[in-house]
This record gives sequence, C-alpha cells and structure tokens, in this order.
Amino acid sequence: MKTLLALAVLLLAPFAAADELHVSAAISLKESLEAVAKNYEAKTGTHIDLSLGASGTLETQILNGAPCDLFIAAADKQADDLIAKNAADAGTRRLIATNAIVLIVPAGKSEPKTFDALGGDAVKKIAAGEPRTVPAGDYARQIFDHLKLTEAVKPKLVLGANVRQVLDYVKRGEVDAGLVYKSDAVVAKNEVTVVVTADASWSKPINYPAVIPSSSSRAAEAKAFADYLLSDAGQAELAKAGLSSVRK
Repeated sequence: MKTLLALAVLLLAPFAAADELHVSAAISLKESLEAVAKNYEAKTGTHIDLSLGASGTLETQILNGAPCDLFIAAADKQADDLIAKNAADAGTRRLIATNAIVLIVPAGKSEPKTFDALGGDAVKKIAAGEPRTVPAGDYARQIFDHLKLTEAVKPKLVLGANVRQVLDYVKRGEVDAGLVYKSDAVVAKNEVTVVVTADASWSKPINYPAVIPSSSSRAAEAKAFADYLLSDAGQAELAKAGLSSVRK
C-alpha cells in the first residue's frame, strides 16, 4: 500500500508543478505582488511562488540556476544584465511599474527636513541600501552624488541588505533618517514619517522591469502573469502599494 501511495505521489508531482509559477521579485513589491498573486490564483488556478529579495541577489541566484519563470527587478540594470548574459530574452522585457525615493524619519520626528540636511552635524546615522546589490541603495548613491553630499554622508551610512531592512532601521529609531521607496513608506503607514520626496531628475528612472529567464520552461504562463500585472486589476493593486502605473 505504501509503495502504491509513493508511486501515486511521484506520478502526480509533475501535474502539481505545472500549476505553479516561480516569480523572483524585488522585495519592495512584496505586499502588492502577494495581493496580485492571490487574485491571479483565484482567477486561473495557477499558484504564484514568490521569491522576494534584493534585485542584485535575485539576479545572482537566477544566474546560478535558481528556478525562476519571471524576474521583476527594482531597476533596469538587473534585467539588462540577464539579457546581456543571454540568461533572458530581450523580447520578453516589460515595464511593470515605476516608483520614487523618499526621505523618511522615525515616527514622531520631523528632522531632517531636506536631503541637504543629511550632511549637517545634527544627523549622525543614515540608512540606505547596499548600492552594489540593492537598487534603492544605488538610487540613494546617485542622489547623494547629484546633491554633492557623497563625502559628507559616507561616514554616516548604515547599509541594509535590502530596502525593507533600511525601513526597519528607521522604524526602530536606530538611525536618524533613511532612503526608501515611496511604496515602502506607504506600507509602513504611521510607523515612519515621509519628510520629502527626491526629484526624479536626481537619479535614473526608478523602473520595475520584468523579464522571462531563458531557463524557464513556462514562458507562455510567465507572459500571461506579466500581462495580468499590466491589466487594470494588476495595476490597481500596485497603485494601492504606492507604485505608479505605467498605463496611460
């Protein structure tokens, strides 16, 4: 009996796997993608298995063979890198949403009020993402460079492994301020205070591109999920989380 049961599980495994799509995505999309995935599964029966983290880390995992049917990065660079390395098809590239960088402080505080104030003596610690692997950290670096603050803030930086870790540093009051996405601040609600939004011209466009890795055996299903993300329903969920729609 046990042998027959084991055989049945083995025979059914491919069919169970066929109803699962592996999606690796920037952690700043966590709440919105979880909502979209839930709706999509109810609509299609396909379960979306989400792997969330820093875009650079996820890119490395994909290049090292991690299963992924759709990759959604928080910057153009990671998607472009996969395409350049023939690990993704350029023809599958889609822009899913855009975002903005905001300066936040712990709840109940209102200083510093500007990005320029980060260079002042009153600010001791500033949280930002690790720029080599965290797109939000790279955008922060670009903003500091643009405002000529790089040298002034360098000794104050507390680098996070992903943007949600940066958010946590600010929530817990472990730093004076932090740079995160607008969508992260929306999720945090009253746990942090947004003091100012970075001008879009201070960094490269904050895009969320999606690509289908060449290793995926479910390209058609991955495209269908990307299409759903760009539908009215998908874009509405992304907007709820503070992201900007790419549909005009």
